[in-house]
Amino acid sequence: MGILHAGIVNQLPDVRLKAICEKEALVARMASKLLPTDISFYKDHLEMVTNEDLDAVFVTTPIESHAPILVQIAEARPDISLFVEKPLADSGFSANRVCEAITKSRGIHMVGFQKRYSPLIQRAKKVIDEKSIGDLMFFEASCFSSDVLREGKSWRVKSESGGVVLDLAPHLLDLLLWLFGDVESVSAIERRLYSTMVDDYVGAVFQFESGLTGHMNACWSVRGYGLPEISIAIYGREGTIVFSDDELRIEHKDGDGVQVFYNQSFDTSVPFLLASPEYTVEDQVFLNSIDGGTRPTPDFFEAAKVNLLIDRIRSISFA
Repeated sequence: MGILHAGIVNQLPDVRLKAICEKEALVARMASKLLPTDISFYKDHLEMVTNEDLDAVFVTTPIESHAPILVQIAEARPDISLFVEKPLADSGFSANRVCEAITKSRGIHMVGFQKRYSPLIQRAKKVIDEKSIGDLMFFEASCFSSDVLREGKSWRVKSESGGVVLDLAPHLLDLLLWLFGDVESVSAIERRLYSTMVDDYVGAVFQFESGLTGHMNACWSVRGYGLPEISIAIYGREGTIVFSDDELRIEHKDGDGVQVFYNQSFDTSVPFLLASPEYTVEDQVFLNSIDGGTRPTPDFFEAAKVNLLIDRIRSISFA
């Protein structure tokens, strides 16, 4: 993810990559040979932000290190804006620590939940907000990948990864909170399918403060998924919305038929394409917010709700 964001921002207008903090010597040597010679390399992030005149820092380290790094940078350089890959932290407690530290910051802050910038998902949210399918009754949601299909030594199956609920599920949980608001109650189950140290599956049933109910399944041990895939079906009194990363279907009860949208249905052109367009869009939103002094979405306070919800899932789940 560090390579991805570095590649994107260094190609955007009026943006220049100035420094990289990389503790792995081999990776740093390889990067120094491939990147422009005016980019400085550091092994310590505090040394980097102290020595360099930086406007923003992208934190793309392992999840458990997010909070310590963000807090240290915010305290050392309260003028620097901060972007961190999802999730904000490894627990609700750590997320709250970050939010407390950032209250003293003058910079912009944002978490990389890029799914919010999918044109399909944004259209689905518009339909929900406009009540085009009437009052919502219930939903079904899933997030599947094929990352763990046997016992092994992958970093995903180590305790530090946090398991599927902390690594894969946050994208889906963020979308549910964004689409439906705050959760009133939740019950959950977690299971180890191949891993011995972390859970490979989590299922949860939610009731939101609005009264909406629904359930989700997240698993990284489902065969047939080249990339992680999210799917959400939302049932309203006047119609249904079903969307994935590639398709949105809207069916109206009153006989208007079925509307089908694909990514190609929207203008997804970006100045520089590396991976999906949503990554470029979120980086643009973050950087434009710095210039304009506006609040990007999700900021740290909004993203902390995902960590707090994960804590609730873990506290009441059973195997």
